[in-house]
Amino acid sequence: MKTSADAIKDLQEALAKAQEAQNTINNLTATHDYQDVTGMVVQAANGLLEAAIAFMQHDDSKALALVEAAEDLLDDMYDVIDGDLDL
Repeated sequence: MKTSADAIKDLQEALAKAQEAQNTINNLTATHDYQDVTGMVVQAANGLLEAAIAFMQHDDSKALALVEAAEDLLDDMYDVIDGDLDL
């Protein structure tokens, strides 16, 4: 049987992997057309993973702030994509 501590551990491991991916994206040897968009998506994912951890730790206000920040990143991502499509 799994506990909330197990869930937090799994979320922390996922966050660490997502942060590694963010570092890789930030340090590509050749820039990618949508590297900026990809970075925003991964940053949002990191924030949502952090929010999930905060929810599991009963820190609702921190979790909601992290969700809102992730939502802002996704809005920025849509702005970039929309701008590219308007060309």
